Amino acid sequence: MATSYVRLLLLVLAPLLFLPALYAVDFGYCNKNGYDYGNFSRVEISPNPVGPEDNYLNITVSGYASKQLNNVTIEVYAKSKKTTDLLGGYSICKVGNACVIRSGLCFSPECPIEAGTKFVLPIPKVQVDDLEDDFKYVVSLLEDDLVNSSDYDEKFI
Repeated sequence: MATSYVRLLLLVLAPLLFLPALYAVDFGYCNKNGYDYGNFSRVEISPNPVGPEDNYLNITVSGYASKQLNNVTIEVYAKSKKTTDLLGGYSICKVGNACVIRSGLCFSPECPIEAGTKFVLPIPKVQVDDLEDDFKYVVSLLEDDLVNSSDYDEKFI
């Protein structure tokens, strides 16, 4: 009799393990292999999904710096087949509540962010762009010496 209760409990709890995957943000690197100076491990968007009544969205980027990040800027775009709109540019040292992770705790980043450091970069109140075609939001991590170059990496979200 107790076995049937355990099975019932497992049957009820098992689907809860898969619910977070249903609301995950599908993201990938445009160049398929990430950045030379680090990588994004997670991108979160709030609200998710973005509805027609939403004027702003909040983006949180988590990652790891494989090299020292000096003058790095995050740019957010709305990109469709025909149009690319810049929604904002943010210095990683001046992003609201940015932090580096040490021993599982979040500390304010010292600039530059040292190599081998995990980081969390919240980008609040990004203006929502309603392009006519099917579009994606793009988060680009740019080193200042590359800003005017065509050699930069993008991450679609």
